Amino acid sequence: MRIPRSIAAVAAGSILLLGAAAAAQNGGAQDPAGGQGYQPLPLPDLARIDWIEKSAVACLREGVLEKMELRIGMPVEANGTIGYLHRKFADLTVKKAQRQAEVLGPMEKAQAEVEVATAVVARDRVLNGRRPDMVAAEEVAKHHGELQVALASKREATEKQGIDKADLDLAVQTLEEHTIRAPFRGIVTKRMKNPGESVRANEAVVELGNLDRLAADCYVPIEYAYRVKEGQAVELQPKSKSRTPLPIERKRFRGKITFVDPEIQPIGETAVRIRAEFENPGWELRPGLEGQMTIFLPPEAAAGNPPVDTGTRTAGTR
Repeated sequence: MRIPRSIAAVAAGSILLLGAAAAAQNGGAQDPAGGQGYQPLPLPDLARIDWIEKSAVACLREGVLEKMELRIGMPVEANGTIGYLHRKFADLTVKKAQRQAEVLGPMEKAQAEVEVATAVVARDRVLNGRRPDMVAAEEVAKHHGELQVALASKREATEKQGIDKADLDLAVQTLEEHTIRAPFRGIVTKRMKNPGESVRANEAVVELGNLDRLAADCYVPIEYAYRVKEGQAVELQPKSKSRTPLPIERKRFRGKITFVDPEIQPIGETAVRIRAEFENPGWELRPGLEGQMTIFLPPEAAAGNPPVDTGTRTAGTR
């Protein structure tokens, strides 16, 4: 016999209230931070633990793998080295660009030409100041032109220095992109490529996961959807399908809600998805593990649902 949806929802809500009352009688109604009046709300469905940070780390450039620093299961810090592409050509390009950027001859030559031309123009001005037409007008114009050419040569040398510096920066960046680095702290969970193999740009070489902080997804019955908010404290007790209870099942982990789905689940329309995050410094929690999640409702949420807005309804609603 099929149970009507409304009866099933009421039954689920009753079970949650009974569980919350029992937990409160056992001293579980205290705020995880030490305050009073917080009501535990155990969820009927098990939460599933999942990664927060997991990535297929890719090469930035096409090439051949020269060396892989890490094996499966090895940890790596953020920005740590995972491996290298063959980088001899890139290294030589950096050295060439560096030598080019250090060249000072054109700038020194242009500076000397400016100084000479400036001195000639100044001498013309002094001589003509003593006696007009002591230096012919054609010579004065010629000397002014030579000064302008010298100044233009100096600007050209300055611009060339800037271009050489940019070329050096590009060469250094190209060399850096031959090193495969970790985008975050984690452990290698999968390795797709080995030294000697060719890789394309943006092709993954390892899979990296961060166990320091994990998430758990679960569903809250719709009648509690407006009481559950981001930032509320939660507790997770791992559960396994093993016939022999695991030691971790006796432990509880504290976290907080970081996401409440604004959309009601389309199937059944009786639940809202939430996500909580947990610190995992000892790496005891593992992705894929399930657990019983309990939300600690603050006093204002535990008292009941917030009032419904009774303002003006939009056209067409009833």
